[in-house]
Amino acid sequence: MLHALTNTEKEKAIGTIIVHLEELCSNRPSVRLSVGKTDKTSTTIQKIIISARDIFIQEGHAGLTLRQVADDAGIAVGNLTYHFPTKRSLLDAMLYESLVDYVEDHLKQFEADNDTPLDILLNVVAFYARNARDAHRFFYQMWGYAGCDEEAKKTVRNLYRPIGRFIYYLVRAANPKLNDEQIRCVTLQIFSLEEGYKLFIGMGPDDDPALVRAEQDIRSLTEKIVMSA
Repeated sequence: MLHALTNTEKEKAIGTIIVHLEELCSNRPSVRLSVGKTDKTSTTIQKIIISARDIFIQEGHAGLTLRQVADDAGIAVGNLTYHFPTKRSLLDAMLYESLVDYVEDHLKQFEADNDTPLDILLNVVAFYARNARDAHRFFYQMWGYAGCDEEAKKTVRNLYRPIGRFIYYLVRAANPKLNDEQIRCVTLQIFSLEEGYKLFIGMGPDDDPALVRAEQDIRSLTEKIVMSA
């Protein structure tokens, strides 16, 4: 009975994120805005989004300007605004594109046919810590933007929602004894843990023993949270 439940919930977790990923990918700005356009136009759109992300990471949402992005992408401002008429539309596209990449990376953390739900979950949280070593500055800026702009908060919340459901179903499959309230609490604790690791990994120093062990420790702590709830 337990094995059957685990398989069912595992399929729900994987299915949830795969279905959402397919929808997200089909609506990627770099894909959606390139439909019916030339290869050159598609390349320009991709360059704009990459430049916007780079400047967003360096300057934050307040410091980013359309002229900066255009200059970095090597195009005229008018060319940029043809695709992204406002700063808001550009920031939304950049956030969407970046978080689709993040969701895609979740699927690289497990072998769907072989790993148990707990294995998948622990691989994913280790990925969170590993990813933070390179991407923490983006997340600093993203949460800062979401914290001071209601529309940005909605965008981030909507894009994160399927990740939350993914973790919820994995927790449920890993420990079927938990009720809904317990699973929600555990899911929140896991996200709080991984976001804290992102913060402190970014602060450094890189040779701090606790940060060096981050991937190992977050796996161990997550397992304790899930199995002892």
